[in-house]
Amino acid sequence: MRKKGIDTPSEHKHSRKMSSKPSIKEPVIAEKISRKFNMPEDIIAGAPILTGYGSHRFCVENYKSIIEYTSNIVRIQTKLGRIHIVGKNLVIAYFRDDAMCILGDINSIEYH
Repeated sequence: MRKKGIDTPSEHKHSRKMSSKPSIKEPVIAEKISRKFNMPEDIIAGAPILTGYGSHRFCVENYKSIIEYTSNIVRIQTKLGRIHIVGKNLVIAYFRDDAMCILGDINSIEYH
């Protein structure tokens, strides 16, 4: 029963959830660019590129920041998650805006 002079709340235009699931025909932008320029999709998307040289040198490209740096662990933030490099006598040989290289006795690489 509606009382005179009192408005009932109307539904807000954003109150209904829209489907966030892309259709099968809707390709991802990185995929389109990848095909157009004949380059791997992960490079276009800015995924980290990891290169190991034995157990004493490890390089990371496309990282965002260094979270922690000690002689036993280096924690790195990437777009896709965190990478932990665990070992002994670890040192960052160099780092730039987009790449870094770690030297030392590397025991493991962990993805978090």
